[in-house]
Amino acid sequence: MQLTPTTDVTAAPREAGGRLARLNRPAAAGLIALAGWAAFVAARLAGWAHGQLSLFIQSGTYYSHPALMFPRIHHVRGTGYDGQFYYRFAVNPFNWHPTAYGITIDHPYRYTRIGYSVAAWLLSGGGHGRLLPAVLVLANLACVAAMGWLGAVFARDAGRHALWGLLFAAYFGLVVSVGRDTSEPLADACLLGGLLAYRRSRYPLAAALVSYAVFTNEPTLVLPVALAVTRLWQLRRGRGRRRVTLGPPDLVWAAPGLLYPLLQGVQWLAVHGPAGGAADAAANLTWPLAALVPGLERDVDRMSFTHLGTYDYNLIEFAAIAAFILAACAVLRSTAAPAHERLAFAGFVLLELVIASSQFWYSVFGDGRTFVDAYLMSVVLLVAAPGRIVTSRRLGALAAVAAAALVVVARRRVLFQ
Repeated sequence: MQLTPTTDVTAAPREAGGRLARLNRPAAAGLIALAGWAAFVAARLAGWAHGQLSLFIQSGTYYSHPALMFPRIHHVRGTGYDGQFYYRFAVNPFNWHPTAYGITIDHPYRYTRIGYSVAAWLLSGGGHGRLLPAVLVLANLACVAAMGWLGAVFARDAGRHALWGLLFAAYFGLVVSVGRDTSEPLADACLLGGLLAYRRSRYPLAAALVSYAVFTNEPTLVLPVALAVTRLWQLRRGRGRRRVTLGPPDLVWAAPGLLYPLLQGVQWLAVHGPAGGAADAAANLTWPLAALVPGLERDVDRMSFTHLGTYDYNLIEFAAIAAFILAACAVLRSTAAPAHERLAFAGFVLLELVIASSQFWYSVFGDGRTFVDAYLMSVVLLVAAPGRIVTSRRLGALAAVAAAALVVVARRRVLFQ
């Protein structure tokens, strides 16, 4: 089992000449990603939101109480979406009452997924309510730009052109994250940054970034688990004549591994309810394929052959994510990505797709945003695969799939809620 990367992370060979050579840098990928996602935000704001940026929060009248909220924000009918809870904690991340600032918390796990809210609270100068709608959107735009920049670093580490890093920021599920103020862009920018810091043996930075990813979106715990498994395997087996001992690399899995139960304990004491982790597992996980297969069967049964219907979007999204996952599975043995990255890929596929509950597979509203980590780890493995196996043409075909799904989903959310 390969336990260390075989790519040279100290040098980034250039593979293109001519005009593309000028764009063969991470900053170019980051700026292009920022421009593309800013265009989506502008279109959604001018389209469905009718110029009201606070509608991105998707504060629903079921959990939000307009009469109790100040400053006023715009609301949608019904239950709304997750952005309303991130907004509520961005007003004050230290107020853990079940109802505060006009919003009632629906599930206990909301209390321990507040990294995005804390960042917005800080950036807005302490939860300044009139700034928060803009800060939540701008923070996510900065994070998708960071994902493009970090993706370009992954690509250059593998000897590929930096613009392949745009694949990291081209996931269709980010349309919902950016368009409804949810935490995935920040969590996954931290996740990618932590992976790169670990590759470069910058272990304190990696530990801080991965810990903040867990603080922001707890499914990212899969990465620390993968790191722990590979490190413990090293400790047990060693490599050749050189025995492996506990050291700085173990901080990267130990820090988030300690942070998460600490957060659970604080939440349990402060809220006096079921632990957030237990509530998360009960609501979001099920037996393998128990929700995936029936969900796909329902989508196929209800698909439309005359127009692009609600269930057709689900099938398009599933086809796109499946293309990347299957391609990553095909290079699992040949990729130069280290063992913990390959193991994290398998873990995210298992957690986010195979054992995901009907809450995700029966949904027609989430556009696959919760599958983002499985997608990102697929791209990590693919760009690190040998060029003779994953050629530029093959990677380009996958990029076309990602772009087509992104355009379809983005158009949907520009026009509709």
